[in-house]
Amino acid sequence: MHAQDFLTWMARCDLKTARQVEAALGLGRNAAARYVAAAKAGQDVDLPRYMGLAMAAVAQGLKPWDEAS
Repeated sequence: MHAQDFLTWMARCDLKTARQVEAALGLGRNAAARYVAAAKAGQDVDLPRYMGLAMAAVAQGLKPWDEAS
């Protein structure tokens, strides 16, 4: 994912810190910090497909499947 795409997603979801990204996606602290730092440094963020899908769900305001009912 391009750095700007990741930063745009963060802005759209009103996420300002790695800790907020961690909470929104259920990531570990180090992974979230690594993704945010790379994006802010202008580097592409190497995300697995499931993470991109999770980001899309968060952007749409969807809850996790087990909390959806």
